[in-house]
Amino acid sequence: MRLNALPQNFVFPRMTRRVLTENWLVGCVKSNIPPFATLGPKDVCHLPSGNNVRNKMKCVMGVIEKEARDKNVWMEKLADWNLERVTKMWCVVSPVIEAKYLKDVKRKNEAGWPSAEWHLLATDAKAFRSSRNQRGKGQSDSVVQLV
Repeated sequence: MRLNALPQNFVFPRMTRRVLTENWLVGCVKSNIPPFATLGPKDVCHLPSGNNVRNKMKCVMGVIEKEARDKNVWMEKLADWNLERVTKMWCVVSPVIEAKYLKDVKRKNEAGWPSAEWHLLATDAKAFRSSRNQRGKGQSDSVVQLV
């Protein structure tokens, strides 16, 4: 049996984009959950749709990271993030994300990270480009991956 970073009964909680960002970069110390960014496929394979959910989170975080880098508020080392730094970064990035990707979505602050509107609008904006999909096509505007 493999030692796992997540408890056997773990369920990814319902989260807004901001809470996803906190959990991705910092985790939950109170519940002894590591930053989601540190989780690999083997860490979530015991969860229902675990790797699928993790991959979607990674895509959304790729967009958030791209916007944070564009605004020079991204920290390279995962260990340097804490809740205060995530909050400061989010205050800068959130208005940009809302303006670019959530133009027609009502209740922007309450919209969960996996909402269909978020996914469709971000996909239309080509924000989820993967470096894997861009190889050999001569395009350099792919999203930088955190993990």
